[in-house]
Amino acid sequence: MIRLGFAVRTVHQPGLAGGSPPHLSIALTHLSDMLGHLERYAIRFYRFALPCPITAADLADCQAQIELLGHRIAALNLRLGIHLDPALSLSHPDEATAAGTITAIEGAAQLLAALDQPNTTNHTLVIHAGAGDDPALERFTRRWSALSANAHWRTAIEHTTTGPSLRALLGLATCTGAPIVFDYLHFQLHNPDQWSLPVALGLCLATWPRNVRPEVHLSSQRSEAYLLPGRNGTTRVLPPRSGQHADFIVTRDAIELLAASRGLPPFDLMIEAKAGDLALLRLRHDLARSAPEWAERVG
Repeated sequence: MIRLGFAVRTVHQPGLAGGSPPHLSIALTHLSDMLGHLERYAIRFYRFALPCPITAADLADCQAQIELLGHRIAALNLRLGIHLDPALSLSHPDEATAAGTITAIEGAAQLLAALDQPNTTNHTLVIHAGAGDDPALERFTRRWSALSANAHWRTAIEHTTTGPSLRALLGLATCTGAPIVFDYLHFQLHNPDQWSLPVALGLCLATWPRNVRPEVHLSSQRSEAYLLPGRNGTTRVLPPRSGQHADFIVTRDAIELLAASRGLPPFDLMIEAKAGDLALLRLRHDLARSAPEWAERVG
């Protein structure tokens, strides 16, 4: 079974989750509120927002909250994800920014470890590699070695449309041992090696440890104009930007990705669509109508 997940926003139930919270206790309260919604719709994969960075003092202050949430999350068989701010990077040329990135990774990894329970699915932190030139990749490798074992265990690298090619990222994964999160839309927009979808997906899935379920991202590119609300009740009509995520998932994109996964290890699929949980529920409906053979294999 491929578990579908969504990121932060609950369009189907507005106001349930907000943006980046100012303190860890508020983020955990939002997550606690979210659990009932996830259970109601049998959603078993969710990315939540965190303040950055999380300190040891924050974790100590929230220990009781974390322990309670950990038990509830385990009972739901829920997998959690966090995505590091793309502005933070281990390959950044500025040492202060890189140090801040290490602090953010360590704090997030400690929280995920505290929320994990024995014999449950491991929660994952996703980061970007940054620039793809040789000096940047060398900086990433050097700073990765400074991370703790827990951070290594929890952290995965996502390929993007502007960073290193997937081939270069696979080389980085070989040097560091970091698994790669395959992103469908990023692959469609940035595939200089001209790899086929099944080959690229299979190579990324192979970077994950056998006892950790891989994470894959799915989004469709916006193709229509959209309204941008302005001041005093005005709105502007804007054309779609290259690489911009659509509100919902195009069914054929989902089917293409799922078909490419035939014979490959199972994974969890994060839906990165503007409509959040509503996009996930819509995709379930669309697959049941258009591709029932796949609808039976995702949940």
